Amino acid sequence: MQRSWMFIALVGLVACGGDGAGPQGDGGGIDAGGTDAGGIDSGPVSSCDPPGKFGVPALTFTLPVVGTGASAALTYADLQQSFPDVDWQHLDRLYLPAGVYTQIMLGHLPERTADRPLVITNLGGQVQIGPAPTANYIWSFGGGSNWVLTGRYDEASKTGDAAFPGHACGNYAASAGAYGIVSDDAFALSAPYLHMGIFVGDSSDFEIEYVEVKRSGFAGIRLLNQYDQGVRRAMANVRVHDTYIHDTDGEGFYFGWTGAPPSNLMPGLQIYNNRLIRTGNEALQIQDLGDGSHIHHNTIIAGGLHWLDNGLGYYQDNNAQILVRSGTIEIDHNVFVDGAGTLVSFFSSPQTGDADRHVTFHDNYFANTLSLGLYLNGSSTAGSSFDFIDNAFRGLEFGYAPADPNATDPGVIFGRSSAMAAPIRLTGNRWEGGRRLATGITGGDGTSGPFVASGNVNAAVPELGFAHAQAGHHLTSWVPTVTVANPDHAMTFRVGDVVTYGGAPDLYQATGAASGTPPPSAPALWTKLPAPNDDVRVISADYPGLGIQ
Repeated sequence: MQRSWMFIALVGLVACGGDGAGPQGDGGGIDAGGTDAGGIDSGPVSSCDPPGKFGVPALTFTLPVVGTGASAALTYADLQQSFPDVDWQHLDRLYLPAGVYTQIMLGHLPERTADRPLVITNLGGQVQIGPAPTANYIWSFGGGSNWVLTGRYDEASKTGDAAFPGHACGNYAASAGAYGIVSDDAFALSAPYLHMGIFVGDSSDFEIEYVEVKRSGFAGIRLLNQYDQGVRRAMANVRVHDTYIHDTDGEGFYFGWTGAPPSNLMPGLQIYNNRLIRTGNEALQIQDLGDGSHIHHNTIIAGGLHWLDNGLGYYQDNNAQILVRSGTIEIDHNVFVDGAGTLVSFFSSPQTGDADRHVTFHDNYFANTLSLGLYLNGSSTAGSSFDFIDNAFRGLEFGYAPADPNATDPGVIFGRSSAMAAPIRLTGNRWEGGRRLATGITGGDGTSGPFVASGNVNAAVPELGFAHAQAGHHLTSWVPTVTVANPDHAMTFRVGDVVTYGGAPDLYQATGAASGTPPPSAPALWTKLPAPNDDVRVISADYPGLGIQ
């Protein structure tokens, strides 16, 4: 079948209160065993973060703008050399003056200490970067450590701007365009896969928060200390949280190296409270994870939109791709909804000098794909371990044939490479449908190869509800022709299918069998839908503490 569409009912908006109550706790994990009788709780009451997160600044510096009008930019390949009179070791705030810029480059950032980070923020309004139709980059950071990029409005800490609070106080529904720092490339270049919304290289121990990235030609945020260009530096202890990444042509997050080894490790990576929504390739693609990495409370929706016309080829159309290399790694309380190929393409890929890997996926929600739930790729020996505990799976219905006519239903939730020899423990998971949990395991329990399953249940899994209606099942970028197949063939969308189209991009739902003609030119076959507000806080009583908080 083609990628069909199903709307989740509009279940009401979560209130934003000022009573000091914190977000709902995790409640001890997913309770996926309840009945879906339509009873939805009121959701958490969001409080505003307390002021003063970064302290009161004593020493500040505002970057001068380079150029004027449409050519305005903030481009400094070597900040410290450009401004030698600035005390870079004690500067509290590096201000980016409000404006619209074609490019930002902040190179040779200073090496700071964790107890006194350099905070980089907007001043006097919103900073918007892009589009940059003729440049080879849009926003680039380089060097340094213990710096923070933030669009957070905090009067006490003198960061951000009151008119651009982003999702502060739980105001997710009105946050689009309301962040203090916005990267919007407007799909500026006709050639795909060129611009990153934000790129960071040759850096470590930094933080990115309260930024919005949209319509980048490639990834939303790209992080990489590139080994093969002479950089021998781990990108350690990076924190990316409270970001809103949406409507990109490539990945949402693209962290680490996907080419041949060697590459630099990313130990201590912390990714939480992010919205990654509607991306051409994987919404979450993170590589080179090392010891202490923790990926939690993220909401990841509609990856692999370009599954029918993917310029990067096959296997780039999953919801998420995660590659681990060394140490203890935890992935929990995330929402993974809507992928084409696989919900999570997972790799165990150690390099020389890496330690065993002990990876735990627990209390995650996985829903809606056209192939596998998770595929465990790469290799491992008996010293490593992989645990999948108390996760929920639903909506895994095979439908990948339009992209690959030779594809067949995998018939399982979990697939694996034969080189994965370490124990894979499946404990307390719940899945629905006629598939087996893994090859050789027909019920909830059993052993097959490295799989050891116990306490798993094959039964109905309640559908997760969001604070506002969202794409529930398989959103696709509109194409006239399927170009990943061999040979190419025309694409016909069915009644009810929903596609993205155009530079906004807009959403259209098919009201008839539609092929060949772009949606705006065929109003008899397509209905334009309201723009989503992407308030994707989970309010289902069956899933307390899941996703963004």
